Amino acid sequence: MIHAIHEFHGLPPARALRTAARSAICILAAALLAACGPSSPPPPQAPSPATTATAADVSTAAAPSTAAASATTCPAASFDQFLPLFENDVSVQKTYVTDPLQSDSVDPNADPEPKPVSKSLPKDQVTFPIMPSQADQAKDGLTAKRTDTSATDIAVKLVKPDTDYQMTFFFRKDDCWHLYRVKDDSL
Repeated sequence: MIHAIHEFHGLPPARALRTAARSAICILAAALLAACGPSSPPPPQAPSPATTATAADVSTAAAPSTAAASATTCPAASFDQFLPLFENDVSVQKTYVTDPLQSDSVDPNADPEPKPVSKSLPKDQVTFPIMPSQADQAKDGLTAKRTDTSATDIAVKLVKPDTDYQMTFFFRKDDCWHLYRVKDDSL
């Protein structure tokens, strides 16, 4: 079954194993729920083509539920895989930004000198895309510097040489990577 999932979905073997394990758990849960159902058996039904499906048909039929399950699972295991997805897909950004998002910036008009401003933004007040795509970064001459503060905390700083543009994006991993803080040090 793992081999069939690997071939059909193109998943790495470890992910195929997790997918197969989740499927087995769902089948077991359904069987247990059915055992707790009404005491009289359901009326007999004529065999349908679905009951004589091949393994290929089963993996094809399971694809929509797997897709629905993966919609709530992390799109990438490592940060190196996650970051390009986050940068280039606004729907990934909308899904993996915390609510609320911490937004830190500098008020250049404060008297007597600029002062830091920190806000907690509800997701509906966040403007997307929050992080420029890789194409926009290249077009705008931005360079990225990554800092791993721990295995589960990573910061990506975008700067534009010879300007005051500095944006830092802070990611944390729990069940998946999430953008939890944005710091704009531009004046």
